[in-house]
Amino acid sequence: MAVYRVLFLLLWGASAFAGGIKGVVKTAKGEPLAYAAIAVKGTNLGTMANADGRYELALSPGRHEIVFQYLGFKSLGKVIEVAGDFQTLDATLEEQALDIHEVKIGSKSEDPAYTIMRRAIAKARFHALQVSSYSARAYIKTTGVITNIPFFLEKTLKKEGVEEGRPILNESVNEITFRQPNNYRQRVISTRNSMDNSAPSPNAFVLASFYDPTVGDAVSPLSPKAFGYYKFEYEGSFREGDLEVNRIKVIPRSYGEGVFKGQIYIIENTWAIHSLNLQTTVQSFDVDVKQVFTPVQQVWMPTNLQFRFGGSMMGFTGEFKYIISMTYKNLAVNPAFKESVTVLDEKFEQPANDLAKKDLRTKKLNELAKQQKEVSTKQMRRIMKEYEKQERQERKAQKEDLNVVRNDSIIVDSMANKRSDTFWNEIRTIPLTEIETKSYRHSDSLRIVKQIAFKADSSKAKKDSTKVNFISLLTGRSFKLSKKWVLDYEGPFQLQNATYNTVDGYVLESSFNFKRKFNRTDTYYVKPLVRYAFGRQAVSGTVTTGWNGRRRGISLTGGRYVSQFNADNPITANMNTTATLWFEHNFMKLYEKDFGRLSFNYARLADVFSISGNLEYGRRYELSNLENARPWIRWNQFEFTPNAPFNQEYSNKLAAKESYYRFETHDALTLNVSLTWRPGQQYSILNGRKRYLNNKNPSVILKYSKGIPNIANSAVDYDLAELSLKQDVQTGVRSELHYTLSAGAFLNNRSLYFMDYKHFMGNQAFVQYGDAFSQFRALNYYRYSTSERFLEAHVVNESRRLLLTRIPLVRLAGLKENLMVHYLLTPTLPHYTELGYGLDGLIPGFPFFRAEAVAVFQDFKYQRTVFRIGTTLKFGGQ
Repeated sequence: MAVYRVLFLLLWGASAFAGGIKGVVKTAKGEPLAYAAIAVKGTNLGTMANADGRYELALSPGRHEIVFQYLGFKSLGKVIEVAGDFQTLDATLEEQALDIHEVKIGSKSEDPAYTIMRRAIAKARFHALQVSSYSARAYIKTTGVITNIPFFLEKTLKKEGVEEGRPILNESVNEITFRQPNNYRQRVISTRNSMDNSAPSPNAFVLASFYDPTVGDAVSPLSPKAFGYYKFEYEGSFREGDLEVNRIKVIPRSYGEGVFKGQIYIIENTWAIHSLNLQTTVQSFDVDVKQVFTPVQQVWMPTNLQFRFGGSMMGFTGEFKYIISMTYKNLAVNPAFKESVTVLDEKFEQPANDLAKKDLRTKKLNELAKQQKEVSTKQMRRIMKEYEKQERQERKAQKEDLNVVRNDSIIVDSMANKRSDTFWNEIRTIPLTEIETKSYRHSDSLRIVKQIAFKADSSKAKKDSTKVNFISLLTGRSFKLSKKWVLDYEGPFQLQNATYNTVDGYVLESSFNFKRKFNRTDTYYVKPLVRYAFGRQAVSGTVTTGWNGRRRGISLTGGRYVSQFNADNPITANMNTTATLWFEHNFMKLYEKDFGRLSFNYARLADVFSISGNLEYGRRYELSNLENARPWIRWNQFEFTPNAPFNQEYSNKLAAKESYYRFETHDALTLNVSLTWRPGQQYSILNGRKRYLNNKNPSVILKYSKGIPNIANSAVDYDLAELSLKQDVQTGVRSELHYTLSAGAFLNNRSLYFMDYKHFMGNQAFVQYGDAFSQFRALNYYRYSTSERFLEAHVVNESRRLLLTRIPLVRLAGLKENLMVHYLLTPTLPHYTELGYGLDGLIPGFPFFRAEAVAVFQDFKYQRTVFRIGTTLKFGGQ
């Protein structure tokens, strides 16, 4: 289940004390305050209450001042003398009353929220970089309740302990160290899961900060671009000790995915976050984020975090909560950020002095702060920009890899999944509720039952790993042959292996993939494939052997097989089966070949280049339709076309009105090479392995195809060169512009056959699938293929707020609108253009479906309009 997850992984303080405090945090009406924050003033100790408002906190004997916090309520401090045992300390919090300053809000006066937010935004990078390092321990509790399960999965999931209304619980304790700019080290000390105690954690969280421009894929209210996405409203302030805290209402200009709404609390003068309560939506899930910050060595750090996700996906409905209790220790403040600086809003007041460019370039941040105690928001941004530039230069001089965005390592303690209940009772900082305790008891009972059943027939369990039954023979399955050898068997009645076309009739395929894994990245494989065409009564097949490594691979394939004239396979075998049998459209055009092919690929050479290609020698045969080819439904207006494709360029050369491409059996030696250059590749590192991030820089792709003559009777002689430019440009929240520009020409076309022409990814079926950004919607598959030259362009703009998505209910449903232009120019096709409009995410919970309407123009003259139902999924094999 794809869920938007945001998390700060921080610290849980030491708890191995003999005594402490416990109690209930509630309102004046006696209502419990779920997940209230409890901190010990002047220390790194703290915890959170549970869903019932109960808490426990281990403390050393002595005098302690305890601070209770909850969003929207006054903080409460209590002093207690702790002896050797746990003492009860309840807390009743009062709702926070806001003071509204006398301010003029009207057409000529600006809401004071804007001057507060301008200064908070200007100082966001200061706060993001203020801590140079820390060590931490985090207690994380995840609870989830599924309220609706698709009926066909109820019995299966019930066996695994998943039922409607039954809570799912996960706990983990993690030790973490952080060092600027991006180094995180995590050690999982203990983990416990009411679903399956074998996994360290079911959650894959992403570290994020509201001081950063984005949180997940949503724009932070403290982003430099925030005023383009939000309006702000001042709701008042309150005093907390010596501090004044402003409550700002965050109002998205258009609510939906990618933006927040709610309240953010900003501390006067320091402009740091005090707390926040924000909501957003992700793929029809409602997401609530609550954070409470606490001063640690005069730096306000998040110590109480709550995330709630509620909604539905693919028939499942539920709610999930992530509660994090943390403390900090060994926190080091960057010396450059120790000097306090007053940030002025230049819209109302200017600093006494301006910063000289020479000072910006030559002086450190703390020196500038001593020199000039007051700076404008504009100057603050310039200072931080120059600081990061200098810091980047220093890292470069120390030969650090500047393309590393995150550097993580995660170690799971060998005892993490084996901790006893006694251990958890001592280390747990948030007490379990009664329903959570019952969840563990139920899962423990279910686990014992499974273990007894397994041990009762262990020999049968071993046999099951290699057992073959009638169903597996038909559909396939995986077999573990030994510790390192695995066999993946695809049966003939898998969806993609049972097909129909007018050349072969009904077709069944089956393959055996023997794989040997040498390590985490290197795999050797041998894959024989058998194909039987019932109409032709012909057996064919291939054998592939090769090696796949980390971002590279090489393979050798040989045998006899059928291929589409367009090697990019514009229509899948299953889609062609449906079109042929149900609608009398045999779009797929095939030929057969005996061949041997050597293929290779290398991705991200030096993190910039990727190269792939193949060298193939083959004998190619023409195929014709079967005489008895029949659809299931006969349509009076349709009929099967010959298997030989019709091509306008070929027809013009023969001066024939309707000339389908025919060819004689021949031999061909061909070479294809593709080189991609994409600079600026960034990546994260996890346990020493690179994970490449989505690169927004343009890709330059150079392709070269060569028909090599006079070797082993090869009858082809041509040279085709292509150059492409491809990029995805973010234009807003959940809005992107995708473009692909390509041009190419045959430098030599002395001898080539139709499968050697330049073909285009056309579509004549009602369903549009595959790459939505570089495929035509209504172009004939082969009519305009060329052996001369071409110019091709695809531009697709995805927007979350265009026409229909301006309606809030439509936008909140997760729909996106697409505007598209597809263009092709060849010697026989003057200015073919498609102008289209599409809607993504029409089916709730299934974001990969879309509907499109496309107008087709030729030589800038309107021809027709087509409608397409699209999906990014592919149905079956090629």
